[in-house]
Formats: sequence, structure tokens, C-alpha cells
Amino acid sequence: MPISLSQLLSQVSPQTEARVKKARDATRGLIQEILRSECRLQLRTEQSNRKGEPAVQVPVEVVPGLPAVLENVTFPDNLALCLILSRYRVSLEQAEQGLAGLQGLIQELQRAPQWAGLVRSGEPAARETEQLVKSLLDLLNKEDPLKHLLGVEEDVLGAYIYQLHGLFLDDHPNAARIELYWAVIGLTAQWLAATPEDLTVLVLAHELAHAYTQLGADIDGRRWPVSAFAGTEKHVKEGLAQYYTERVLDRRQDKCPGAWKAYVDLLPRQPDAYRAHKPWIDDHTPEAVRLAMLEFRRSKQTKLADFQSRLTAAQVALGK
Repeated sequence: MPISLSQLLSQVSPQTEARVKKARDATRGLIQEILRSECRLQLRTEQSNRKGEPAVQVPVEVVPGLPAVLENVTFPDNLALCLILSRYRVSLEQAEQGLAGLQGLIQELQRAPQWAGLVRSGEPAARETEQLVKSLLDLLNKEDPLKHLLGVEEDVLGAYIYQLHGLFLDDHPNAARIELYWAVIGLTAQWLAATPEDLTVLVLAHELAHAYTQLGADIDGRRWPVSAFAGTEKHVKEGLAQYYTERVLDRRQDKCPGAWKAYVDLLPRQPDAYRAHKPWIDDHTPEAVRLAMLEFRRSKQTKLADFQSRLTAAQVALGK
């Protein structure tokens, strides 16, 4: 019988809420400091002060409820087995690669009469182990509960929630807030063999990256107009948030190694939009990504292809 997500969340320790709040309070300031350094964008500007605009604030709320998008999510009744396999994914993948290489070694030794006896008795066992590893990985890839949860294509661990306003107010900062779903964070942390604190740092960095890339003002006081942001393709919005999340966590690996590990472990299980930034990390400088983001925001373009074009142009312009 399928198991509902709400059933699983009801079993998460109530103490998780306090742990998530404590991690939020302990790390928010540092995360924002790194984001300001990386993006060189400010939530508060002198231009806004001169205009008499209220200070831009993005409250971070720890929410006990289940996001509506997850209400009907269920898992197969072999969930316990899948969770065990999930903890050993890396070992299984390494074993698969190692056994493939081992078969090549066995075949080479078998061609030499003087050494064939070394592997004759071990070959059937190696093949049997290879088949076992493959079948376990096939099962895990088909029914990985974490991949199933993250594949909902929505914000399931936390959300950057922004308020649209009238077209003629697009030059003014919009209201926004961040929600952290503590029960989902707690459950996901269990599945990752991470702590709620590690995952809170990751989720908070991601949602604050959304806030800074959208509401952060450049040197001219310009932000990402909320109407354009709302219509922008998910690969751009999530790609930028993930890009700066990785930058933050990479800089904090010494202090928060668990958050970095959680990020690395989650990434291959997330939808494609959450991996759009990987070529930007590998092939472009931080200066080029930042310049492309600023030009893209100013243009009010919405397509990933347009952002990619601006990224290429930025790399050329910077001569790197």
C-alpha cells in the first residue's frame, strides 16, 4: 500500500523546528554577507533612502505546514528498502564502475595460461556481484524516494515568495518573503544522512540567492523588475539561485562541510532547472556570470537562450 508524504512528515521530530530556526538565525547574516560580496548587489540603497522608499526586507519564516504541491505525493510500499539503498548509492555506483574494470582484468589474465588459474574460480562470483549491483541500482534509480520528492518541479524544501504589483510600479521594490518547510527539511535530512542544520544552511542560501538576484540593487539602484522575474524561464531563475548557492557553500566548506555535502548529494536528484548553472560554473568566470545577470535583468528578457547569449558576450567583453 502506498505511503503518503504526510504520514512520513508526521513522524519527523517536533524538535526539528527549533533546530531549523536556530540554524537560520546563526547563519543568515553570514550567508547574506557572502551573497553581497559575490553579487555586489544590495537590498538597501542610498537611492531608495533618498526617494523615501521603505527599506527592503525579506523575512525568513520557518513554516510547520506541508506545501500544497506535496499534499498528494505518495511513495511505494518498498520505501524502507529504497531508503537503505539510497544511503549506499555512492558505494553502489563505485562498485559498478570497479566491477566493469575488473571484468577487463579477468579477461586479460584468462588469455595468459600461466595466470588463468588465478581468476578461474572468481569469475562467476564477479559476474554475480556485477549483476546484483546493477539490479540494486536499477531499483534505486526507478524508485529513489528523494528523487521522486524533488521531481515535483516546485519548491519543496523552501520557497522565495514574491508579490506582483501593478505595471507602473515596476521601478519600486516588491514585497517578498522566504519560507523554510521544517518538516520536509527534517525528513530530507534523514534520507540524505545529513543534519537538519546542514540542510537548513543549503535551503536558506538558495532562497536568499533568489532574493538577492531579484531584489538586489546594482550600483545604479536597478533591481530585477518583478513582472519580468515572474515571467522568466525557470532554468534562468533557478540556475542563478543555484549558482550563487554553490558559491556561498564553496566558500563555507571549512565551516559547514555538511551543507556542502548535502548540496552535492541533492544536485543529481533535482530537476534539470536546478542544474542549469553547472556549465556556468565550469566554463565562465564569476565576473562574466554577474555581468550577464545584470544585463539580462535590465533587458527584461525571459528566455534561457537570451541569458546564454549574454553570458557568452560577457565572457568576450571581459577578455576571459
